[in-house]
Amino acid sequence: MSLRIRGTQTPRMDEPAPLTTGGRVARVVGLVALWTSWLLVATAYLALSGAAGEVAAWRWSALAYVPLAVPTWWLVRRLRHRRPLAVAAAAVIGLLVWGVPAQATPGFGRVEAFADEFGGPPGGELLGETAEGNDWCFGDGCPTVVRYYAVPSASATIEAVDARLDGDGWERRGLAHGPAHCKGDFDVSVWKPTGSLPLPPGVRAPAAGSDVVELRVGANCL
Repeated sequence: MSLRIRGTQTPRMDEPAPLTTGGRVARVVGLVALWTSWLLVATAYLALSGAAGEVAAWRWSALAYVPLAVPTWWLVRRLRHRRPLAVAAAAVIGLLVWGVPAQATPGFGRVEAFADEFGGPPGGELLGETAEGNDWCFGDGCPTVVRYYAVPSASATIEAVDARLDGDGWERRGLAHGPAHCKGDFDVSVWKPTGSLPLPPGVRAPAAGSDVVELRVGANCL
């Protein structure tokens, strides 16, 4: 007859000490409170500062959200399902870093970069530029860059730009500041300024015999 002695299982050195039921509840409550407060503050900062809409905004969103991983791991490391929770938290943080800038209204930096990419009207000479709107789209609208060009004929230039936009699949829409073409985040329109109004400060007068058009690139189609 042999005797079998059952001994207690020695925990592995890399395993954290188990939590009581109260300890697990406290960790979960802390995790919910941490994520709620962090996301509210970080997202509000990115939105209200306009950082989420700027060029390479993912850098700012990474600074805002990635540090959340440190206290999150500290809270989940002693939970039973800590690895799946940590992986899920990392995935959510990654989505926030990419998704918040993707959904934000383009700021002046992105609008100006797109205006550079779009270019000027055919045969136009840049006279200067101004900016309108704000990052929150209140009052004066969303960020808009207005560039003034000297052209041989305003009517021919407007027709050529409209034809280019129509051919590239832009949608004609009526916005608060007037008719424009919309595509994705941006709107583009070209007008002839009212003749009785002076050009804005910083915009040169055109040469004699030239017309002036203003090419407006903004983020008012959202």
